[in-house]
Amino acid sequence: MKKVIALLSVAIFTIAIFAFAAEDTKPELRPAQKVMQARVAWLAAINKNLEAKKFKAIVKHAKELAAQTQKTGENIPNPLGKEITLAISSFAKDISVAAAKKDGDTIKVKLGEIKGKCAECHTKIRDKK
Repeated sequence: MKKVIALLSVAIFTIAIFAFAAEDTKPELRPAQKVMQARVAWLAAINKNLEAKKFKAIVKHAKELAAQTQKTGENIPNPLGKEITLAISSFAKDISVAAAKKDGDTIKVKLGEIKGKCAECHTKIRDKK
């Protein structure tokens, strides 16, 4: 009887592990998806820090966004994609400068311009059918 209970316990435990492992399998993101998720995270952080008036953090995130988009943009073969990505880099640099001056209004304008470029890229490149 004890052996049966032990065997059932092990079987249930094994099934539970396989069930959780099956749920955790998510498809690996493509490199472009990872890049875009990083950009979204930086923009969200800038927004959040703007609300909290944490300008040093905005400078940090804006510089990271600018560097990443500059590096990525230089290697994009599509002329429109390159133009849009480098424009985002320029706007992010502007945000960094504005944050150093604690100019929240300029930061908001530049964030809007970045979001406009993101929408343009999605419309003209990513979602183009």
